[in-house]
Amino acid sequence: MTSRAIILSCIIIAIALVTNWFLDDSSPLPDTDDLTRNDADLYMLDATIKQFSDDGKLHHELSAQRFTHFPLTDWTTLVSPNIVLFSDDAIPWAITAEQGRMITNSSFREEVVELWGNVLAVKQNPDGSFVNIQTQELTVYPERDYAETDKKVYIDDNSGRTTAAAMQASFVEGKFSFSSGALDRVRTLFIPAHRR
Repeated sequence: MTSRAIILSCIIIAIALVTNWFLDDSSPLPDTDDLTRNDADLYMLDATIKQFSDDGKLHHELSAQRFTHFPLTDWTTLVSPNIVLFSDDAIPWAITAEQGRMITNSSFREEVVELWGNVLAVKQNPDGSFVNIQTQELTVYPERDYAETDKKVYIDDNSGRTTAAAMQASFVEGKFSFSSGALDRVRTLFIPAHRR
């Protein structure tokens, strides 16, 4: 090997070492663990969030013992949530559950509140008439006063009880749609007037 080839090899090795040193010394790329972490960035205790309609009227409110927000998914978990829907009707719907999750509205989706664990939706009228809805999971779309579940549901009112495998409810219109399943059919039991 000639001295010229040795010098050229040394220069190439030196350039490779210097380049490697600069690349190692430059600011490191973000840790991939940091990109996938979803640590909570906000929490509130015993708080209430109120939403107003365009004309300034209270439309709905959501309260919970604890709100915990996670920035990566933009979800807020809820402990003992309570939603009150003040639709055009004078009597609001009150919905409670053990746990829940709020997915805030964006340009791609509307606000959604998912509830689970002994979900109870109640509308109590001053004349004593009422509607109670019980299920284990309920998805509420507060802006539309709409809710749905694909779990077994029990609906009680002054005239009796209806059970179904699934339900869709438009609270503002007072319309309910019930579905049967493989194991559960839609059934209604009427209470005789003299037993009310």
